Amino acid sequence: MRLEDMIIPKVDPLDSLTFRDLAELEAALQIGDHYNYGEDDGWKGDWAGNLDLFRKEVVVNKNFLNIHPSAKPIRIDYCDWVASNARNKNDLRGLELLFRYVYHMKGTPSMAKKILAHALQRPAQSSEERLDFIIKAATRMNYDPIVLKQDGWTIKKTESAEGPLGGAIYIGRRVMWQKHEAVIVAYIPDETYGGLWKGVFIEDLDTFDMEPGELQMGLKKWESKQRQKTTRSSTQSGSTRFAATAKFSVPGIENGIILAKPTNRASKGIMWPARVRNVVEGKLTADRRNSSKNQIHVIFLAPFWNAQDASVSKISNATDPYSIGPLFEYDTIEVSEYNIQEYTFNTLSIEKLETSFQFLGLPKGVFARYLDSHRLAVSLKAYAIKHMSKNRDSEDQLLASASLTESHILSVKAPIFPDVVLMLPFDYILSKLPHPSELASSLENEENTDEPVIDIDAIVHSLSPPECFGKTSQTHRDSSCLTPDTLPSSPDPNFTPAKTAKRALQLASEENEEDDDAVWSINKFASDFLVGLFQKESVDNYSIEGVGQLGKLITNLVAKLRQTCSAYQGYGTHKKVFELKKVLCQCLLIKGHGEDCIEFSSIPPGVSKATIVNEWRKACERIYKRAVSKLSFVGVGNGVTSVITDSRCNGHITQLGSFERPVRLPAAIKGAKRAGAGTDPNVLLLTEVEDSYYNMAEKVVIPKAHKKSYIKRLKTKIQSIPPDQKGVPLTEDSDGEGGDDTMGSRGSYAAAVVGIGASLKAVDMVVTGKCVNVFCAIRPPGHHAGLELRPMQAVSNGFCLFNAAACAAIYATTPLSQGGLGLRRVCVIDFDVHHGNGTQDILCSTYDPRYLYVSIHAGGAHINGFEDEGSEDESFRHLLGGRKTEGIFPGRCGDSSPHKGVLNIPLGQKVTASAMGSALVSQVTPRVEEFSPDLIILSAGFDAHENDPLGMGGLSAADFGSVTEVACQMAFKTCSGRIISVLEGGYGVPCCRPRNDLFLPTNSEERLLDLGDDLPSNMGDEVHYTLRQKLDKCHEEGFLECVQSHVKSFVKCNGKSR
Repeated sequence: MRLEDMIIPKVDPLDSLTFRDLAELEAALQIGDHYNYGEDDGWKGDWAGNLDLFRKEVVVNKNFLNIHPSAKPIRIDYCDWVASNARNKNDLRGLELLFRYVYHMKGTPSMAKKILAHALQRPAQSSEERLDFIIKAATRMNYDPIVLKQDGWTIKKTESAEGPLGGAIYIGRRVMWQKHEAVIVAYIPDETYGGLWKGVFIEDLDTFDMEPGELQMGLKKWESKQRQKTTRSSTQSGSTRFAATAKFSVPGIENGIILAKPTNRASKGIMWPARVRNVVEGKLTADRRNSSKNQIHVIFLAPFWNAQDASVSKISNATDPYSIGPLFEYDTIEVSEYNIQEYTFNTLSIEKLETSFQFLGLPKGVFARYLDSHRLAVSLKAYAIKHMSKNRDSEDQLLASASLTESHILSVKAPIFPDVVLMLPFDYILSKLPHPSELASSLENEENTDEPVIDIDAIVHSLSPPECFGKTSQTHRDSSCLTPDTLPSSPDPNFTPAKTAKRALQLASEENEEDDDAVWSINKFASDFLVGLFQKESVDNYSIEGVGQLGKLITNLVAKLRQTCSAYQGYGTHKKVFELKKVLCQCLLIKGHGEDCIEFSSIPPGVSKATIVNEWRKACERIYKRAVSKLSFVGVGNGVTSVITDSRCNGHITQLGSFERPVRLPAAIKGAKRAGAGTDPNVLLLTEVEDSYYNMAEKVVIPKAHKKSYIKRLKTKIQSIPPDQKGVPLTEDSDGEGGDDTMGSRGSYAAAVVGIGASLKAVDMVVTGKCVNVFCAIRPPGHHAGLELRPMQAVSNGFCLFNAAACAAIYATTPLSQGGLGLRRVCVIDFDVHHGNGTQDILCSTYDPRYLYVSIHAGGAHINGFEDEGSEDESFRHLLGGRKTEGIFPGRCGDSSPHKGVLNIPLGQKVTASAMGSALVSQVTPRVEEFSPDLIILSAGFDAHENDPLGMGGLSAADFGSVTEVACQMAFKTCSGRIISVLEGGYGVPCCRPRNDLFLPTNSEERLLDLGDDLPSNMGDEVHYTLRQKLDKCHEEGFLECVQSHVKSFVKCNGKSR
């Protein structure tokens, strides 16, 4: 809190309430004799209790209930109700009356009266600002030291214990309460408990009172947390001052390249590639005198923010304003996990760079500079890996060196690059490389779109004889060099995409003239390394059992594909689809069988089993791509995206006031249509799930994902609902708890099952080559539904009934003999704003090598609290959209990753585009590529959008398109583009029907979302007034646009030939 907010000027006394005023206040608060019978009339006995009535829930549809007694009451906080009816800054009379009542109560401290009056009398520009003053005043009176002292509390710590309970000696002590850190600020004797202590949460200054037993428990938890604190690390927030430690390090620091956050404000806080200076490098006396042991010196590579210093630039051909500044910038940064990250790139994929750049929120013109920074970073990293000796000192020795030189260990670990390397004319070298647009066009049809890395070692050797005399020598070149042997030459000055396309057609024509046997040679699919293993009976006198047989398998598979392609044109449509499916399934089965053979073979020393497996996978996927390319036809195969939905999903009808409204599905379909579904011949809109998939889902797959007791409970509950009733709790337990947010109707069971059927159909279509990718527009969502009710100690099922993503993964990995597709590995990537506890519970409760579950979501230990060992306190649970002091649904289960089959990435209180992009590029992509899935499934939740009513995200619709593109790039690299997505969260759908609130005034200017024919005539859309206000901004951009961008990115990525 600012100092000026603490100082209160002179204020006028508040008027006391008249009898009419008191009656008006009691009617608004729904208390007093008229509303409460018996001794308790609703008023509290103390001033603080009555002040807290501003949070009291009131029923806002009482008039409607008088007409319709069977309807459900709508309850909102009194404060919110008053604010929703305010028209100007002086229209908060309901709260003003409450403050005046408390002001004139007997026992109200004089300082509290001053705070109350100041909140109502200080100048305000709007009703929102006035409301903010009122809320802050009500909060402040709970911890203001003068108010507490006047109210009888002791606020000064004593030096010794007072009585058996200790009294004020505990003031200033830290405690853990409801899994959050707090501090004791006051003590008061109490006749009932002996004493009470007032605590204040450090995070938001909210207060609470503790009894003696609770105080001792809080103190013990705090001490326990301090013992564990060395192993805890918060995510994405906190103070850099306290995060920095002497032992902090990042992987790859020995290569000298990191991502760092510049101190220059013009950089907008973007993580940028930088080289870490070694402690002995360039002894800068002034900097060394003033530097901290928790700081390091770095050189930022090709920064975009220093363009104003163009006078010292050496770049002669810079044509954009972001490339005219110096190529390197010196900076000193604080060491912490918030300022420094690992640099993960080893090669340069233009697609990955373009996608990661989109998350940064920078102008498009910065991309050329962004590319140059990574060109420099990757080349320096490659040089350090291949040509610089590593520091062999132990960690203790390195720490000792850092202490002696009064520097940080990162500066000691960083390599010392030779002066000749650092003095190379990098500006000139970069100016000769292709422009990003030219490079992307030249690599468009290449399987490997990585740009060759600048070979610094080759450049350095070219400066010495005999190269400097114009003679060539290859003695210095290493056959195992990390980078390709040649660099792309500078583009033709007359370069045009059309010229490149013409050349590509010429090359294709020349290839068609080659001998047909050469086109179908095994060398076209398998690398020379793998072919060499096929052809040799032994390597270094060691037999590699089974690998020779794999050569025969892959040769036969290619021959079968060649035979099918020859006869393909004579087949009918049904026969073509059947043959395509047969070839592709056989290809994937052989791929899995080969992996098993290699895994259990005896590999001789010096031969990497991982390399053999990797090359084998690539060979099989090349055959898969050739099959899809050769056997595709109009509406089937390459370039085809499908959108699957079913009208039965509309049968799931939730309660009034639920975020998960039925209109989400028509809005999703509308968004998909805007992306071309149903009108573009290559974007199919399939509006029905066949009975075969429905039956398979209900009888075969769902029982594998969910326990029978859970299925039976859910089905029985839904069947008991009268046909005309809706909004019935579906997932409450035997105590009646857990059903607060998961409501439904008689059609909910069929809707959930048909959603699973849609996901199974999607997997079938992608794996068998009918299309490249599929979006399943289904509801209810599913990623919070686990093996049984409320998985991983969640407080509810979070709108979910059956888990479509988990069911799709199980179906894909089920052996063919059991009705599945027999895939070996499936990766589920969940970008809903909430952690998919249900999916993790089903697929990864223990490590299963078939599955990798990745979740990027809001949360973190600093928000959800730390788990205390041995604690049985389960009171810290969370509802969807709960207050921040309650944590984020579904709880702490997504704050850490239990084993290598799970990658949970919590991004803090709010998911931002930069955090999402950084996580995708630096953590998700490397893990997924290492896992090498046969299929990727997206749990596509759009509730991290900046306008979503949950208010937990900062992403735009375009950002969701970028997320989708990153996922598609991973799919193309690992599994020939096979990817499906199933709809999860996302609630930013503006109102679609006029409101019918009898207790609120009508609004002639009410805006409605026009869904046209996609909105069924019998589908209502009743929305609370307060929620309607939040949804109004979604007219500009919301859920519909997110789905549109998601599907559009699927279509865009289909332009890449498989």
